[in-house]
Amino acid sequence: MKSLRELFPNDDIYQAVQQTEVAVLAFSFKNAGPLSLTTSKAGGVGYFSKELAYPTNLAGQPLSLLAQINFEEMPHLAKYPKKGILAFYIDLFDDLLGLDFDNPTNNKGFRVVYFEDITKESYTREEMDDIFAEFPKEDDYCVVNGEFQMLGTIEPRYLVTDSYSFEKVYGTHFYEYMETHFGDAADDVSDAIYENLAIAGSLMGGYPFFTQEDPRNYAENVTHTELLFQLDTDEIGIMWGDSGVGNFFISKEDLANRNFTNVLYNWDCY
Repeated sequence: MKSLRELFPNDDIYQAVQQTEVAVLAFSFKNAGPLSLTTSKAGGVGYFSKELAYPTNLAGQPLSLLAQINFEEMPHLAKYPKKGILAFYIDLFDDLLGLDFDNPTNNKGFRVVYFEDITKESYTREEMDDIFAEFPKEDDYCVVNGEFQMLGTIEPRYLVTDSYSFEKVYGTHFYEYMETHFGDAADDVSDAIYENLAIAGSLMGGYPFFTQEDPRNYAENVTHTELLFQLDTDEIGIMWGDSGVGNFFISKEDLANRNFTNVLYNWDCY
């Protein structure tokens, strides 16, 4: 593997990239058999307090757990909670998986819910099975094929992919930057970045990855600047369409206030 200095021998470019280093909570997955309701997981059945109504789409069909993070099981990432569970639900009855392309903050087809106190009584697996039993699912719109434990580590990431953040920092789009600074070698350098730096994957915080493009590039007055959560396709049994990725964004203010009601949701694939 090449180091950052080997990838960017030009000192100005190296310094610019190095200054974008941030810590992220990177996730891996493990098929660990039956998991408790409060375990950090992708797919399956999670914790949901009975103090709240179970989330549904506009047709009254229940949303499905995409993933949940129990922060007490994870190393702490600055600015993110230290305790409780943050859960992400999407609409698996919908071929767009709950995404509103015209208004990706419209949460009628998805929900992000934060349970600060997870000692309160939760719906049981059996009760959630009963909820879904009323709505037989004919089409196979599935992202997580199973229930997989999520493990987290703090890792560094660099801003080296095309995104809204890249343009804000470098003043131009990623591909224009590469052509300007590397000319005919731009494609080779891009390939080396992909091969040697972690740019995709499932994570919390840091910089997003897209198989297509960042939907925020076309928005005015972008406030959802923080990557709240990203779930990437994984060979263990996670697949967005044709090897895609799903992202959730939040504003700095809402993250600081632990307000997860105004979130931007996006997913795309090849």
